[in-house]
Amino acid sequence: MTKALLTFCVLAALQATAAAQNGTGTPLACFYCKTGQSCHPAPQTCSPPQDACIIVREHNTLGAENSGTYQSCANSRQNLTGFLAFYFGATVAVEIQSEICKTDDCNAESTPSRLPISSIRNGLQCPACYAPGFESCESDGALHCTGGANRCADVVGMLAQGGVAIPFAARGCATQAACGIKMLESGVFTYKLTKVQCSPAPQAQPSSATRTLAWDPFTLGSIVPWASLFLSALLGLFLC
Repeated sequence: MTKALLTFCVLAALQATAAAQNGTGTPLACFYCKTGQSCHPAPQTCSPPQDACIIVREHNTLGAENSGTYQSCANSRQNLTGFLAFYFGATVAVEIQSEICKTDDCNAESTPSRLPISSIRNGLQCPACYAPGFESCESDGALHCTGGANRCADVVGMLAQGGVAIPFAARGCATQAACGIKMLESGVFTYKLTKVQCSPAPQAQPSSATRTLAWDPFTLGSIVPWASLFLSALLGLFLC
């Protein structure tokens, strides 16, 4: 029994070490950077159980239009990949694209890619509201869902940036992948969600008062790297 347990422990240790290595058997190295923060000039060596490099691109309109990229080592078993989105109102949206790769410095990218906010209706609708600084919000009308957002989401959590965090509550349309978030380090904010309740979005009612996500596609996204600007942008939404 003792010998079997020892063998299991040795195998587990070897697997953990292998998980942090690239195809050549040497430790995997990934580029580390987050928009608005200092970046490492050289790839950083990953540690077990990190077995991949990750790049996360974000575009949101949470108070201001923000775009950014996050790059780092990652555990491929614990990171969401692909596209996810929340739409909380006519001008309040979050779209995030996450990718992983498993070769040295494969997540290097010098210029953040800007994701487009979807504006094509999909025939569904959800109650919508967005309340930075609060832990609950009441819908002030239905929102036409767009793109692949086919779930109604009720969300409570924290937005963090530059060591400053603010609570928020929101309701709206979401993609299925967004419904699985608990904590996400993204290109602009760090999302720490304590509540994410999702349900299938119903068909839009022609007679209901609905709003469609609207934005100016010719306005360039601005990056807000300072905590003071971040808070003023968010707090301005509910102080006005």
